[in-house]
Amino acid sequence: MEIAFITNNIKELKKLKNMDILYFGNEFCQNKIPTLKQIEYSYSFAKNKKIKFVLVLPFITNTNVNIVNKLLVFLNSKKEKTEIVFNDWGTFTLISQYKNLKPVLGRLLNKQRKDPIVQEIFENTQPKMKVIIENGNKILVQTKQVPKTLINYFQQTYLNVPEVQNFMIRNNITRYETDLVPWKNKLTVNKKINLSVYYPYVNISATRYCGAINLDYNSKCNKICQKQQIIVGNKSFKYPYYIIGNAIFYKATTDILKKELKCAKINRIVFNDIKELKNFKIVKFKVKDKIKKHLYK
Repeated sequence: MEIAFITNNIKELKKLKNMDILYFGNEFCQNKIPTLKQIEYSYSFAKNKKIKFVLVLPFITNTNVNIVNKLLVFLNSKKEKTEIVFNDWGTFTLISQYKNLKPVLGRLLNKQRKDPIVQEIFENTQPKMKVIIENGNKILVQTKQVPKTLINYFQQTYLNVPEVQNFMIRNNITRYETDLVPWKNKLTVNKKINLSVYYPYVNISATRYCGAINLDYNSKCNKICQKQQIIVGNKSFKYPYYIIGNAIFYKATTDILKKELKCAKINRIVFNDIKELKNFKIVKFKVKDKIKKHLYK
């Protein structure tokens, strides 16, 4: 099991230990694309620590193509192949132009339903009656029972489709990033494809519109999301929502992680909370003369 940590904060690098891979960048926001100087520094940090370096990119629009391309040119100039996590197919075509870059399909392209509140629906544990307001009038509505087979839909991702996996393999995409769900994923994966799972923050959705920009009525991003997060349903939801900039998350628990790790194709955990990384004890052991790692908490 490979242990990775994702950050776009240079200052956080000095606090990191007990990991095999540094993911540097951001998956969700173009305003957080690293500068070339940051990439040069974080890449050197990883090499000095003798760990792998991975660049993480969000969805890219035309205004940032040249900025991203400079980062790719730098990493392509290195001898070893560098993994690049992409979150839109236009970025994939850009990465494909470079022989020393290896594309990794990001979480935003997984296209899976991950909102934890849906568990109440397919388990039929949601409130039997609820009040809605229509045209100013309160209406009492009885919730419908749903078939138990609905859970299969939420356990699947379109990446399970053989044709999609064949497309990935033909295009040298042999890893994709996935998320934890309370009801456990059903992953049918080609033997040539490996999986990474993120912990503990699970992305539910992301948008190009960022409410954080409007907190001070400024059209220019002031990156306020790096200083604060909004928590919704902390007292009423089993899994509260965390709003960070233009993305919404819930925080998975260790039991959800342990269930997911039973999938043989998951061979990398990407921690996105430095406290959680420190809370886990990483134990090394030998299997057929190879050093393996396992997590204990």
